[in-house]
Amino acid sequence: MTDRNKKINATEETTKESERQFLERTNVGNLMRDALGKIIANRPEDPIAFFADYFDSIEDGASLVQKADQVLKMTHYSRPLFESNVRIAYDILAAHKVAKKVYGVNGVVFMDLLTALSRNLPDTVVTKLLHKLECRQHEAIHYDVFKSGVLACCVLQDYVKLAEQLFQSLDIHKAGKANKALCDVVVDQLNTALGSTRTDARRILESGYNLGVDGLYLALERAMSRSQRNASLETNEQFVTEICDAFLCKVKKFG
Repeated sequence: MTDRNKKINATEETTKESERQFLERTNVGNLMRDALGKIIANRPEDPIAFFADYFDSIEDGASLVQKADQVLKMTHYSRPLFESNVRIAYDILAAHKVAKKVYGVNGVVFMDLLTALSRNLPDTVVTKLLHKLECRQHEAIHYDVFKSGVLACCVLQDYVKLAEQLFQSLDIHKAGKANKALCDVVVDQLNTALGSTRTDARRILESGYNLGVDGLYLALERAMSRSQRNASLETNEQFVTEICDAFLCKVKKFG
C-alpha cells in the first residue's frame, strides 16, 4: 500500500470516529466534566476567568504555587467550601521538594504563594503584609499558620476594595484627590471601629463595613468646616495605604 493510500485510510478512520469516541480519546470530556463540577461547587464571580485559570493550572508546566493559587481563587473565603480548598492547596504544596527525599511546605514556597495571592494589591501594602507574615525559609509551615496567612491575604483584597470605595466617596470632584482632613477623619473612625482587641481577619473587615454612620457624618461635617482654610489633598494610593495600616496593625506577626 502506498503512502498516499495509507493517508486516505487514516482520514477515513478519523471521519468514522464518533464525537463521543473523540472526546474519550482526547480526555476532553473528563476535563470538561471536572471543570464544570468545580465551577458549580465554587460559584466564582467570573466563570470565564475561572475556566481560563483552571486550565492553566492543570498544564504539566504549571508550578505547585500556580496550582495552589488557582485552587484558592476558586471560591470566596466567606463560602464554606473555602476551607476545603485551603486544605487542598496545602496538600498540593506538600509535594514541594525541600531536600533530597524531603517534601513539605516550607517558608520559601509559602511566601511564594502569599506573594501570588497578593499580586493585585498596592506594592506598599504587599511589602508590609509579607513582612508581617514572613517565615524563615527552611521553616516547616503547619496548616494552621498556612490557613491564617492565606486568609489574611484574601480578606485584605476585599479590605482594599472597601478603602477604594471610601476614597471615591471622598473624592467629591472626581479628580483623583480628596481632602486630607476628610481622609484623616475616616481613618480615625475606622481605627475606633476596629477597637483594641480585634485580631481575626474577618472581624477586621466587618468593622470596616460597620463604621458608625451618624458618628462618621458628624466627624466629616466638623472636618469640612475646619479644613476650608488649609485644604491639602491626598491621593487614592496614600489613602488606601493608611487604611491598610489599620488592618495590618491587627494582623498577628508570624515571626
